[in-house]
Amino acid sequence: MGTKYITSSNNTYKVYTALLTQNGGDDPFPQTSGDLVIGYTYEITDNLASDGWDFTNVGAPNNNVGTFFVATGITPNSWEDGYLLTNSSAPSVTVLENTLGNIWFTYVDIGVYGVYSSDLFTLDKTALFIGSSFYGDPYGTNFTFFRYNDINQLFIATKDGALSDADDYLYKTPIEIRVYN
Repeated sequence: MGTKYITSSNNTYKVYTALLTQNGGDDPFPQTSGDLVIGYTYEITDNLASDGWDFTNVGAPNNNVGTFFVATGITPNSWEDGYLLTNSSAPSVTVLENTLGNIWFTYVDIGVYGVYSSDLFTLDKTALFIGSSFYGDPYGTNFTFFRYNDINQLFIATKDGALSDADDYLYKTPIEIRVYN
């Protein structure tokens, strides 16, 4: 029979392409006013008896308590009694392309970071790609892993040359998530 080569494909996919940087250990903190940091993940956590806040102009897909989002701007439409929680040690992100939807990042443990969505990572149709960064590792001995967990969750792990979990190894590290139709 012979090998059949596919020269073109009708398959299409949605994609999330970004550069990740991570620094320091676990450092969650609340924010109730001021500027947001572009690329940080925020969670809308409490309304303090009012719901007049509006974070939709800075990346939030809605203003519901429990919503996570990566900030795309610094000044929310309205803080009112808004209460956000962020963690400066979660990977910060520079989004290069996003046709997939709302993706956010968390700090899970030393060298382990969560990548989350709301049912976007379809089983058997999600492909994960991650590059490497030599930041803090001029000899290229650190390792970075990207793995699928379920329809809502992916994990990134960074390890030093001795294969111990280690923070601070993501520096403008490219990732790509493709979800095929």
